[in-house]
Amino acid sequence: MGTAKIIMYILIIIAIVYALWLVISSYQKTKAIFDEKNQERLRREQSGPLTDFHMHTTYCDGKNSPQEMLEAAIKLKMDAIGFSVHSHLDSEPDWTIASKDMPFYVGELSNMQGDYEPKINVFIGIEQDYWSKPEDCDIEGIEYKIGSVHSLIEEDTRGSSLDDKPEITLACCEKYFDGDIYKMVERYFELVGDLYERTHCEVLGHFDLITKFDELGIDTDNERYINAEKKALEKLSKTPVIFEINTGGMARGYKTAPYPSERVLRYLGEHKIPVIYSSDAHSTDTLLYARDEVKALVEKYDLELVYYPI
Repeated sequence: MGTAKIIMYILIIIAIVYALWLVISSYQKTKAIFDEKNQERLRREQSGPLTDFHMHTTYCDGKNSPQEMLEAAIKLKMDAIGFSVHSHLDSEPDWTIASKDMPFYVGELSNMQGDYEPKINVFIGIEQDYWSKPEDCDIEGIEYKIGSVHSLIEEDTRGSSLDDKPEITLACCEKYFDGDIYKMVERYFELVGDLYERTHCEVLGHFDLITKFDELGIDTDNERYINAEKKALEKLSKTPVIFEINTGGMARGYKTAPYPSERVLRYLGEHKIPVIYSSDAHSTDTLLYARDEVKALVEKYDLELVYYPI
């Protein structure tokens, strides 16, 4: 056999080996993609869609822009997100949206809906404070509302805040409730019980926010606390509102468990009142915070978990 033929056979063998390598490599890549998609499908079947409808951006008191939050959500392979800007309050410019910015908020998010629809569903919401004016919240383009109580006195929202600093809330108790912490609790749950009637919200925000600060010394097993809580639950149970299970207090280091308490979750389960997961994220790194813990509570109390508020 001549040298030329030997070289030819060697080249043929090399070509065959290379072709086989290409086939095997292509198969392995295809299989890896298939396996990844299959694993993602199984994960979604087991845990449901990855959604989060309570988050804040630089339009109010969040640290990141809507664009940054959206990109973070895509990296997390989320199915849908909802932005819920804090509704305007004249007395609270530091953490609520300015009225003049509402058209820009709705406009920017509307554009995102069109631009990102193949990758992720974007919803436009608002966290309507109890004291906000309806005209500042009933804006064309808003698709859902979270109703929340952050303070107790309309004329002094800053001095009656439950969500700022414990010393402010304690001073509020002394000034407006004669130092009776449970009188303050009763007022809080009275407002919470009225939230649906007041805002027509789809979602009830952080039901027992008044428990945020340990420094208040509130005993949630106190009879007056339990009675006030129960009245609010009974009133809200007659409405179509969805209760959120909110991990925002956990993410910011104030709580070791979500809002609301397990006693409330038990009530929601027994009365078949739907719940929704909420991170109440104020930054990209707290999206989907403690979602697994919420899933465990949903299973523990046989809760009706929904993934979309509308």
